[in-house]
Amino acid sequence: MQIDIPRFTVTANSIHYQIISKIVTKLLLFSNPSHKTQLDQLESLVYLYDFTDLNAMADVIAQMQTRLRSALHMERQAMRGVPALNVSSRKEILSLRAHIFLSAEQLNQLFDAIKLTQDRMEGQADRKSAMLVNASSSQISWNMLDMNGDLLAKLVVSEISHYWLSRQDSSTVNNLSVGNLQAFDGSHDAEWAEILSKFDEPANHAMAKVGYGSF
Repeated sequence: MQIDIPRFTVTANSIHYQIISKIVTKLLLFSNPSHKTQLDQLESLVYLYDFTDLNAMADVIAQMQTRLRSALHMERQAMRGVPALNVSSRKEILSLRAHIFLSAEQLNQLFDAIKLTQDRMEGQADRKSAMLVNASSSQISWNMLDMNGDLLAKLVVSEISHYWLSRQDSSTVNNLSVGNLQAFDGSHDAEWAEILSKFDEPANHAMAKVGYGSF
């Protein structure tokens, strides 16, 4: 995704900014924790089994499928007498269903781990990234308003370039480059209009000298 915004300005008070911040962090930059957990489990399987030996993996999968079919058959047999089952028997059925669910999850993870190993062997892991974003802007400014709608301060960021890569394994690469950052006081009678600015004076400037004499 390539994004280029020549100039972008936001005028907002603290409440507006809080809403914008939630949209960015909880929606645009949201990372699913369950997906990260699943990838960690896949990494564990990659180290546990040799997925390059397809014959051995076929035997492992066949054994898991046999156990899963056996558990499903046991569930069908037990469900035939559900109306006459007592509380203890019903708990056993629920435990059996949990076992079936976990077995199916493990079987699916094996298939996913095989696919992940094949992609790595083919050198496709980096090309199958979740998202690649290149964003740039010549200037982004934020007019900070107080609760009365008056200008409190202004923040200006210039020459921004952001590179963000989200890989298949949930790792990310962030590279943010900023040319200049300035902050201005919004008060009409501000003694110092510039709260924050870039220092462009040469190293031999009188205010930068430290040593003999007085300041």
